[in-house]
Amino acid sequence: MIAFLVLVLALAALIISLYFTFAYYGRVKKFRWVPEILCAREGSSCVTVVQTPYARVFGVPNSLLGIPYYLALVGWTLGGDRLRSTYIHLGSLVLGSTDLLIAASGAAVLLGIYLIYALRRKLHVDCPLCYTAHAINATLLVLLIVLAF
Repeated sequence: MIAFLVLVLALAALIISLYFTFAYYGRVKKFRWVPEILCAREGSSCVTVVQTPYARVFGVPNSLLGIPYYLALVGWTLGGDRLRSTYIHLGSLVLGSTDLLIAASGAAVLLGIYLIYALRRKLHVDCPLCYTAHAINATLLVLLIVLAF
């Protein structure tokens, strides 16, 4: 059941990441089917937010970095126990696929805390879709930890 929740949340977050990536590259106006509550128009807070320096890590859009992460989560959940028990050997360090996903999820949550701070204190912007994405990331971290133990 928990793996199914991870799958559903990862798919939702993947859709949000794709949306923000399209917004970053100026392709949002083509999505007329997205409700305005989700910031789907030019000049909205979400489209504005993705054009700020906070929307990039080392010059790469945050949302673009999220796409492979969420795809990995989807593959991990669909791969079943075989994939979940996969280990990666890095010299003398041995990490399980679950460990790597928990580490990536923790990094996403830490980045999200900073981004929420930037939204509220530096940009003075409300972005409901941003908050939703950060809440999903926090929930994914908790679910991954529960699955690991």
